[in-house]
Amino acid sequence: MGNSNNKYKQSIKPGGKPTKLSTNVKGTISELQEVVNLTKQGYHCAIAVNPQCPFDIVAVSPDGNIQLLDIKTNTYRKNVKSYRRKIWRSPTAKQKKLGIKILMVDHAND
Repeated sequence: MGNSNNKYKQSIKPGGKPTKLSTNVKGTISELQEVVNLTKQGYHCAIAVNPQCPFDIVAVSPDGNIQLLDIKTNTYRKNVKSYRRKIWRSPTAKQKKLGIKILMVDHAND
């Protein structure tokens, strides 16, 4: 169960103490949120089950166009004091070859 003020950065254990979510849990949340968003837009979505798969979601539009998406959660450098600098992600050579799009998700704006 998440903290209502900042549900993506910490969870509350049954004892009532908040703990930070691991990066893989944040990534899973991002993937599932994008499945919800795409489904609301009329896409049919399938989630990859192989952790080594170069994409996370297969999205098929109502007119049959297929998109392979790799979902990444925005991260920021901690050592920059004056402002937060986003860490940019680029597709791997395999992702470029397969035409996989990287979709960045930012929980800070939710």
